[in-house]
Amino acid sequence: MFDDRGPAQRRNDRSGALQRDEVKRVWVDLAVAYPRPGGRPVRPMPEGVDLQSRVPGELLAWRRTTTGEWVGWVCLPVRRGEEIRYVYQYVLAAALSPREDVPDRRDRS
Repeated sequence: MFDDRGPAQRRNDRSGALQRDEVKRVWVDLAVAYPRPGGRPVRPMPEGVDLQSRVPGELLAWRRTTTGEWVGWVCLPVRRGEEIRYVYQYVLAAALSPREDVPDRRDRS
């Protein structure tokens, strides 16, 4: 993921952890990571946790799931109103993309 060699071939150990100099800056698409159930009406809740934005994160490791998909162990900000909390969690590879040093206008944190 984000490398021609793939996650498992980049390291010599089986831990899946990236070396500190390999930590990758990524975008996390929370709408992909947390899809909304179809057919339910939207009720705006400004004080709720924002799980539909695209936020910057740091990819710390890759892991394989029991069903064969790749997930990234990521540190990312989650906003609730004016409060921002940094969380560590597994995120599906489909919700991650490389983040360049150029700022993105959609960055909400």
